[in-house]
Amino acid sequence: AIDFHMPCICSPLVRPGREAEAAPVISKQLSDTILRQGIIFFIIETSMINMEDLCLVSGKAAWMAYLDVYCLDADGALFDAALFSAVAAFSSLEIPTVSLNDEGRVVIVVPGEGEPINGENKKLNLKTLPFSLTCLLHKNYIVADPTAEEESVMETYLTVVLDSSTSRLLSLSKPGGSGLAQKAEIQECVEFAGKRVKELKKILNEAISDMDVD
Repeated sequence: AIDFHMPCICSPLVRPGREAEAAPVISKQLSDTILRQGIIFFIIETSMINMEDLCLVSGKAAWMAYLDVYCLDADGALFDAALFSAVAAFSSLEIPTVSLNDEGRVVIVVPGEGEPINGENKKLNLKTLPFSLTCLLHKNYIVADPTAEEESVMETYLTVVLDSSTSRLLSLSKPGGSGLAQKAEIQECVEFAGKRVKELKKILNEAISDMDVD
């Protein structure tokens, strides 16, 4: 289950008791990007997570992962920030060693008690490391990573998702509307995204290295 939350503190436009319009849209985008599977235009699409890593006992028990992303400052390009947070969360997620108790329930292994059924603690094996870049298209200009103020005057925008491990294009997203995206503009946005995902991957690797040292 993947959910994106926008509490009132993130923006004066978000009112108490009413869900922000962008929240369910971004939740769906995150789910589509992280859990993508199937064949699209003869290209085999695989999910970011190796589902076999979540299996404990075939046909009987498996881990269920929940992801809740909370926006603290809605200042533009929310999906980009949410996807980066999601990838960072799953990259540092460690699956604990567990065993089955006398009642057949899965429990965390206590040293000296119980026989582990999944070996030692391990991190998820991520098949892809997707990062995105949103580009605002306004007249003859392309604005990468726009702020909320810039988004308020845009004609339309384009979101590019790339696999940072292979630079493979995973998806292009453009909402409907009067604004059109020309081929040259799309190519330029993809080039911008290629440079951006390299920076994001470096930031993520440094953050994970710091966590391992601590």
